[in-house]
Amino acid sequence: MTDRVGIIGVGEIARAIVEGLCAGVDDPPEIFLSPRGANAAAELSQRFSSVRVCADNQDVVDRAAVVIVAVRPADRDEALGGLAVAADKVVVSAMAGVGVDEVRRILGTEAPVVRSIPLPAARERKSVTVIYPSHPVATGLFDRLGGALPAPDEDSFNVFSAMTATITSHYWYLVTITEWAARQGVPADDADRYVRGLFQAVGRALGDESRPLSRIAADHETPNGTNQRIRTTWFDAANAGALNEALDALLADFKSSRG
Repeated sequence: MTDRVGIIGVGEIARAIVEGLCAGVDDPPEIFLSPRGANAAAELSQRFSSVRVCADNQDVVDRAAVVIVAVRPADRDEALGGLAVAADKVVVSAMAGVGVDEVRRILGTEAPVVRSIPLPAARERKSVTVIYPSHPVATGLFDRLGGALPAPDEDSFNVFSAMTATITSHYWYLVTITEWAARQGVPADDADRYVRGLFQAVGRALGDESRPLSRIAADHETPNGTNQRIRTTWFDAANAGALNEALDALLADFKSSRG
C-alpha cells in the first residue's frame, strides 16, 4: 500500500516526506498531492517523476492507498469535510493535537486512522516517527523515512507530541547565546558560525545510543568546570520546573482536545 501515497496539505512536513521517499531512490512510490500548497506541490511534481498534483482532495483519496493528512489542525474541517474515504484505505494523520476519534468523525470513515509525528529529518531518511496505533502500513511507510516508533496508547503519543514542541526552544537557546556574544563585541556572523559548528558537533554525540542522555551530558562536563557552572547556575531547579510546567500544560491541552 505504501507504493501509492496521497498527501493532503503540502507544507514543510509534506515536502520532507516526499523528498525522503523520492530523492535518490531507484523505485519511489507514486505520490499524489493535493493542490493545497500549490507552489510547493508544483515544484515537487517537477522535481520527481513519480509525483503528481491532483485536481482536489477527493482525487488524492481516490488515487492513493495510504492518505497522509498534513493540514493545520485549525483547517481540518475545511480540508477533510465531505471527503469519501473507503474502508480499504489507511489514513495517517500528522495533525498535532487531533485524536484518532476526531479524524474518523470528520471523515465519517471506517478506514484505519493512525496518528503520526513526522519530522523534517524525514527528508534525510533519519526521522524516527512516532505513530499510534501501531499499523503495518504506517510502519512500512515510516520505515522508509528512518523508522517508526509505535506508542502503546494515545496518552503516550501525546507525551511524544509535547516533546516535539520543544524544537524551536532549542533553536532560540542557540539564538540567545549568539546574540549574547554579539553584545560582547564578537561580530554577529562569527558568533553565528561558531555556535552552529559547536552544536552540530555536540549533536553528533546523540548518535551514540550505547550511552543514555544523562551519561552523554556528564561526559561533556568537567567537575567544577565551566559547563557545570553554567548548567547549575542557569539550568537550575526553578528553570527545569518551569519547563516541566510548560510541558504539563501543553499535554493537558492535547488530552482535552483529542476528540
